Amino acid sequence: MRLVPDTIAGRTIAVLLLGLTALHLASIWAYQLGLDSEVGLTNAARTAERLISIKSTLSRLPAEKREETAHTLSGGALEVHYSTVPLAVAPAVMTGPASALQSEIEKSTKTHRDGGLIVGTPAQGTGTRTDPHLTLVSMRLPDGGWVNTNIAVLDGAHNSRGAIIVSTALMALGVLGIALGMARSVTQPIRKCAEEAKRVYVTSEPQPIPVDGPKEVRELAASFNEMQLRVKKLVDERTLMLAAISHDLKSPLARLRLRLEDVADEDVRRAIETDFDDMLQMIGSSLEFLRSDHTGEERQRLDLGAIVRTICDDFADQGLAVTLERQDKAIFTGRRLALKRAFANLIGNALKYGQSATVRVLAAPQNVTLEIEDQGPGIPEDELEKVLAPFYRIEASRSRDTGGTGLGLTIAQSVIESHGGTLQLKNRPEGGLLVRVVLAKVEGS
Repeated sequence: MRLVPDTIAGRTIAVLLLGLTALHLASIWAYQLGLDSEVGLTNAARTAERLISIKSTLSRLPAEKREETAHTLSGGALEVHYSTVPLAVAPAVMTGPASALQSEIEKSTKTHRDGGLIVGTPAQGTGTRTDPHLTLVSMRLPDGGWVNTNIAVLDGAHNSRGAIIVSTALMALGVLGIALGMARSVTQPIRKCAEEAKRVYVTSEPQPIPVDGPKEVRELAASFNEMQLRVKKLVDERTLMLAAISHDLKSPLARLRLRLEDVADEDVRRAIETDFDDMLQMIGSSLEFLRSDHTGEERQRLDLGAIVRTICDDFADQGLAVTLERQDKAIFTGRRLALKRAFANLIGNALKYGQSATVRVLAAPQNVTLEIEDQGPGIPEDELEKVLAPFYRIEASRSRDTGGTGLGLTIAQSVIESHGGTLQLKNRPEGGLLVRVVLAKVEGS
C-alpha cells in the first residue's frame, strides 16, 4: 500500500492537511497547558486566601466555640472542622495542585515548613474515605489546636477534549476544501499538458494547450507548445526530403531500365531487371510509408467494421481464405484511406504468410479492437518487436522471392499510432500469429 500520494494534488493536500493539523494540535496543547496552569494558580491563590481567613477567625475564638464556628464557615467546596490533632498526613509525593496550595498558604502567612501546615490525604482512623479529588489541609493555631479543612476538587476539571476534536475536525475540513481547490488549479494545466503530449501527431496539426495557471505551469505550457511546433517542422522537413529523394530516384532508374535493352546476355539482363524491380518496389513502399505520415487527409467519422468487411470481401474475391468472424459497428474518427491501407497490409500479411486469416472487429465504449489470426508458423519471440522496424524481414519466411520489402508492418504501425492506437503482435499457443490493433476513441469519435 502506498503511504505517500503519487500525484502533485495528493501530496499538496497531504502536506497541508498533516502540517496544519499538527501545528493546530500543538498550539491548542500549548494554550491548554498554559490555561490549566493559570487556572490552577488562580484557584490555589483564592483557596489559600480563604483558608487563611478561616484560620485567623478561629484563632480569635475560645476553643469551645471553634467547632460550631467552623461549621458556620464551611460551604461550597470547603468543609471546616476544629480538633486538637491534625487530620491530614503529608503524602509521599505531593500533587501539583496540592503543592501550589501549600506554596500559596506559606507565602501569604510568611511561615516555613515547621510542621504547622499539612496539605495531603486523610490520616488513618479518621473515617474519611480517600478520594483522588479530595485534599485535606490541617493548619495549627497559635494555642496548639488545629483547623482541618476538606477541599473537594481543588483544581477543578477543565476537560476540553471534545472542543479540541471539533475544532481540529473543522480545521481539517476547511484545509481539505482549500487544498482541493488549490491543487486542482495547479494540476489541471499539467494534466492537460500530459493529455496533449499523448495526442502529438494524433491530429493533423499540433493542438496548443492554454497558457494559464501559476508561473511554472505557464512556462511549461509555453515550452510544450513551442516543442510541438519544432517537432512538426522537423518531421515535415524530414518527410518531404525523403519523399523527394525516393521520387527523384525513379527517373534515373527508368533510364537505366531502357539501357538494359542493349545488354546482349539474356541471363545477365534478366538478373539486372529483377534487381531493378526490387529497387522500384522498395522505393514505392518507401513513398507509401512517407505518405502514411504526411497525407493531409482530413479526419472523418467512419465505421471501421464496414471498412474491414470491404477489405475482407476484396481478398475473398481473389480466392483467399479470409473469414470475418465478428463485425461490430465501430464508429471512429480518423483518416479513412490511411486506416484502410493499414488494415489491408495486416490482413494481407496474414494471408501471405499464414495461409488464412480470421478477422474480428470488437467495439467497446472507450476503444475499438481489430484482431487478425492466421495459421502460419508465427514469429520467433525475439523477433516480434524487430519486425516492426523499417525494412526488417525474417529471411526464413519472408525472402525477396515473396516480394516483401519489410515496410508493410511499419506503415501499418505508423498509421495506427498516428490515430493514437497501438499495434501488438503475439504468437498463439495453438500456432499462428495474433495481430491486435487497439484504437482509443477520443472526444468526438
